[in-house]
Amino acid sequence: MKLEFNDTVIHVPASWAEITLGDYERWFMKQPQTKLEYVEFIAAICKIETDVLLDSPTQVFNIIVDTLGFIFEENFEPSNRIEVDGQKFAVSFSDELTLAEWVDVESVLESESDTKISELLSILCRPYGEKYDAKTAETRRDMFRSMPCDKVMPLIAFFLRRKAESEKILHLFSTVKDQTGRLLKDISHFAESGDGIKSLPIWQRIKYTVLMKFWKRRLSKFSDSFSTAPTKPQPKKNRLSSSSR
Repeated sequence: MKLEFNDTVIHVPASWAEITLGDYERWFMKQPQTKLEYVEFIAAICKIETDVLLDSPTQVFNIIVDTLGFIFEENFEPSNRIEVDGQKFAVSFSDELTLAEWVDVESVLESESDTKISELLSILCRPYGEKYDAKTAETRRDMFRSMPCDKVMPLIAFFLRRKAESEKILHLFSTVKDQTGRLLKDISHFAESGDGIKSLPIWQRIKYTVLMKFWKRRLSKFSDSFSTAPTKPQPKKNRLSSSSR
């Protein structure tokens, strides 16, 4: 959409198809906290100076924000596949990555680069059957940067979904681990206090003691303080050799 006022022309993207991945990388990490930062954010998307918006009527700014409403909507179906000029590309899964890919991915993530998304895609998204080549990835980065976001965003949504799934699994593991540790402490305290088993028949007390030891051992495997080192059996003393001394 084109806005004209006071000899000023502003081109406002009306869909993801009008924004390239290179444009997206320039502002997607920004999280406006103040009104001025929000104006700077909108100006960056429209590729104009912030002063142009600050000097424009409020109604113009509101029209621009309404037009850019699509960037705040998550309406892309995640996909690990994309077609470029008739050639099919696919994102490699983590268990299929080579050491070279892992090293380059880690380098990108640890860098201060402003083009991390296109760099990661150039490493992880390749034509079917193609082996990883760092030199090819460098030239392919510009290809991804020039692509419209409506084609690339499903790939980004795919990575975001995998990230959310990993965080969910990690949270679940932490919850189970905490509850296991708490249950282990409760069982130990319950067993040490006698638990009213002294009035039970001897066979029930033996069964209870064995069961408590069994569960304590099983639950200890999920505790941080549990040692996985194998225990070496103590050698038996030779009575004959002892007596001969």
